[in-house]
Amino acid sequence: MSLLDGGPDTIVVHPAGPVRPDGSRGPEGPPVTVRCRVQPSSSSEDASGGYLDQTLYRVLARELPAGPWARVSWRGRDWTVVGEPKRHGGSPRTRHDTALIRRR
Repeated sequence: MSLLDGGPDTIVVHPAGPVRPDGSRGPEGPPVTVRCRVQPSSSSEDASGGYLDQTLYRVLARELPAGPWARVSWRGRDWTVVGEPKRHGGSPRTRHDTALIRRR
């Protein structure tokens, strides 16, 4: 079984709402549960700011219905999608999406 189809992790993606004419966002879309693989990507600490850290994780999934400003729930915490997810093309067996998430 591929890690893209049945990864060991489960996340819930809450798609960001549409942009309104005034620049604000509408309500979030319905939540979508996704089986995926979540891997540590990078971590940095800012000692001058106290206990603040910037840990990024990479999410790999067959299809990831997320975009910038989407909210992701994983391990009981909320995360934000950083930038636009990457859509990797190729054959049907290797096609997948990746995105970076950062703790809110």
